[in-house]
Amino acid sequence: MTIAEIATFPALAAEEKTGYPLSLRTGEPRRPVVLLAAIAACWLSVVVTIIAFGRWWWLASGVDNFHSTAYLLAWTKPDPVSALAVIMVIVIGLIVLLMVAAAGVAAYNAWTGQPWIRTGALICLGVTALSLLLNLWFAAAMIPLAAGAALLWLPEVQGFIAGMQDFHTVEPVVVPTTGIKYGPQPLIGSREDPGELNI
Repeated sequence: MTIAEIATFPALAAEEKTGYPLSLRTGEPRRPVVLLAAIAACWLSVVVTIIAFGRWWWLASGVDNFHSTAYLLAWTKPDPVSALAVIMVIVIGLIVLLMVAAAGVAAYNAWTGQPWIRTGALICLGVTALSLLLNLWFAAAMIPLAAGAALLWLPEVQGFIAGMQDFHTVEPVVVPTTGIKYGPQPLIGSREDPGELNI
């Protein structure tokens, strides 16, 4: 008969084990200030995109300004009450959604210290370049995202990413499960106490 075993993760890795300073609050590798600045820049890109979209939506609601609100509309010149105009509005909405998602993906994965995030942030910046199809207000969202992507290439961030990789590659410890009693246990010193408390 084989003994059943459960693989469990050990206590959080000590600083000496990961080679990177750990946060006393979370036990994870400490996030450097430049990483936090990069994440803030990525979220700022999201905010700029949302503001630009709100401004565009307000201006595009009038028939007179419709074609001048986005380069895509100026190039295609759809009749404001046509099916093509509806399609162009949907396309603009999808571009905005992609821009917000790209900056959000960069921010989240920078926070979690993904090893591909430095290259990934440049790809996200490329996705945000779709803003050049819209107008300069949307294109302004590229500025904070570019700053955030640049900050991710600094050595402090590289050290954090390496620390996170070490932190997440700690081998699990196998703990035997024999001798474990489930349910209420007798109180120590009671008549039912067999002299040994199994937890």
